[in-house]
Amino acid sequence: MIEEKSFGKARLYTLSNAVLQVRISSRGATVTSLRYRGQETILGYDSDEGYLRGGAYLGATVGRVGNRIGGAGFTLNGQRYDLVPNEGPNQLHGGPEAFDRQLWEAERLDDTALRFTLFSPDGENGFPGNLEAAVTYSLNGGTLRIEFAGKCDKDTVYAPTNHMYFDLSGKGEALEARLWLGADAYVEPGEGLIPTGRLLPCEGAFDFHSLRKVAREYDHAFVLSGEHACRLEDGGLRMDLFTDMPGLQVYTGRYLDPPHRAYQGLALEPEYLPDAPNQPAFPSIELKAGEPFLRWAEYRFTEI
Repeated sequence: MIEEKSFGKARLYTLSNAVLQVRISSRGATVTSLRYRGQETILGYDSDEGYLRGGAYLGATVGRVGNRIGGAGFTLNGQRYDLVPNEGPNQLHGGPEAFDRQLWEAERLDDTALRFTLFSPDGENGFPGNLEAAVTYSLNGGTLRIEFAGKCDKDTVYAPTNHMYFDLSGKGEALEARLWLGADAYVEPGEGLIPTGRLLPCEGAFDFHSLRKVAREYDHAFVLSGEHACRLEDGGLRMDLFTDMPGLQVYTGRYLDPPHRAYQGLALEPEYLPDAPNQPAFPSIELKAGEPFLRWAEYRFTEI
């Protein structure tokens, strides 16, 4: 079942079945609420104005490129592209007034699926090419599936993601949640969290091969070993994230802004590795002109 209503200057859509209910705003194709058997599992705002004021990308589709691009620029086909910086000298999540702030068009595919589309013109925030972006949300039992699509008329770079912050218990204690990661290595962060280019083994504080408490602050990209990216448990709920993306950013929410507080939710972002256009050893995010982009993520909920 799909319901629709106004949400400030945006529209708010509700998809629901017997166990899951997801609400998505056309502002940023943003997941504002995700309930499993009535229990809220993510952080959000009560109004469209909250999403416009907030700076933490709660539940938003971010892009054109999720995560950071060092020096706000890259070289593609021998040409340098200077992007618009929005985090010191770097660009974060596509730059200012990017996917997360714009109004997307919604299309009902059936009673269980919605597709959101957005046109991003050539040169927007410095990226080349006219890009047609799409994000599809669908429900199947206790699973929320997100499909990220796109096509551009020029060679470009493209790597969107979703930025939900999970709080399965509703207690706002992200560091107390238990986490398992399907990763054997993580990206060594340098100044401004721009990668040094080195991949380090998941040892010590970065060893999540067994389910354990998060326990400390993280804002790190993990290199996934397979499609089962992570398992999160808290408050009697379990969420398993599966994806065909090569990485997962784990962020414990130190800089969440009011009305939320630090470490209230855990961001788990299935994505390509940060600064990919400037890191030749990382999986490429180059999208050739006319070629389709399609990646997916599934969030599977069960009771423990």
